[in-house]
Amino acid sequence: MDPGAFAFISSGSDSQWTLRENRRAFDRLVIKPQYLVGKAVPDLRTTLLGQSLSMPIITTPMGAHGLAHQSAEFGTARGTAEAGTLMEVSTTANRSIEEIAASTKGPKWFQLYLLEDQNKSRDLIKRAEAAGYSAIVFSIDAFAPGSSDATIRMGFQFPSSLPLVNAGGSPFKRSLSWDDVRFIQETTKLPLVLKGVLTAEMAQRALNHGVSAIQVSNHGGRQLDGVSSAIEALPAVAEVVQGRVPIIMDSGIRRGTDVFKALSLGANAVAIGRPVLYGLSLGGWMGVKSVYERLQAELTRDMMIAGVGSVAEFRREYVVKAAL
Repeated sequence: MDPGAFAFISSGSDSQWTLRENRRAFDRLVIKPQYLVGKAVPDLRTTLLGQSLSMPIITTPMGAHGLAHQSAEFGTARGTAEAGTLMEVSTTANRSIEEIAASTKGPKWFQLYLLEDQNKSRDLIKRAEAAGYSAIVFSIDAFAPGSSDATIRMGFQFPSSLPLVNAGGSPFKRSLSWDDVRFIQETTKLPLVLKGVLTAEMAQRALNHGVSAIQVSNHGGRQLDGVSSAIEALPAVAEVVQGRVPIIMDSGIRRGTDVFKALSLGANAVAIGRPVLYGLSLGGWMGVKSVYERLQAELTRDMMIAGVGSVAEFRREYVVKAAL
C-alpha cells in the first residue's frame, strides 16, 4: 500500500488519543468464563434487521477502498459476501451505489452523508433504495472532516484517479439536527440505522425518533479526538435501549475476544473497518474473506471455552472490569 494511503487509513485525528483508547479500553475488560455448562460447538449465526448472517460481524462503512486495492469496493463486497455477512457501503466509495450493489448478492446497507443540496441527498437515498440496499445508515459525527497529523506530515492528497463518485462533488451538509432524521424517514421506508451514538441521552433520543437500529461508534477515532472509546460507551447505550432495537458497535475491534466483550456488553453485532482494508490490500477479496474467517474462528473458540452456546446467550456477567 502507498505510504500516504496507509497513513490516511491507519491514523486517527489530532493526538490520536481516542484512536488509542479504542484499543486500550478492551484491555481494561476481563472475560469471566462459565465452565462446566455443557456447551458444544457454538452457533455464531444471527439476524440483523431481518438479514441472516453467518456471524455477528459486519463491514463498517469506509470511503475510498481503491486506496487499498485496485478492486476497491468490489473486492470488499465480494469478500464480505463470501464470508456470509453484511457490508455497510459508504457514500464516499470509489464505485457507484449501483455497481457495488450489483457486484454481489450479499446483503448491503447504504451509509449516508447528507449533502448541502437536499435534493441530491434525496437522490442518494432513492438510488440506494432502487439498487436493493436494505437499510440506510445515517452517520451523525462526520459532517466536518477530522484532522490527521499523519496525513498532513505525509502531504497526502487523494489521487485524481480515485474519485468519490456518488456525491458528485457536492459538499456535505455542515449542520445536522433531528429534522434530518425525519427527512430521511420521510424519504424512505427502509430501516434507519443511526451511526455515531456514544451516550445514553443520544440513544434515548434516537429511540424517541423511531430509528430501527443504533451504531455505537466514534468513527474509528478519525473525527473528534478526546471522545470516549466505543466499547466504554456501549453499556450505557445498551441500558437505555433494553433490546428494543439492535445495537451495532464499531471502533477498535481486532480480535475474537473483542467481539466477545462487545456482545457481552450489549451489542447485537460488531462492525470492522481497518482490518477489512488491510485484508483487501494484502489479498483482494480473498484477503477480506480471510479476515472474517480469522475472527470467526477466534470467536468460535472463545465462546466454546467460555461456555457461550450462541449469540443470543451473551450476558453482561461474562465481562468485568479488570482490577487496577
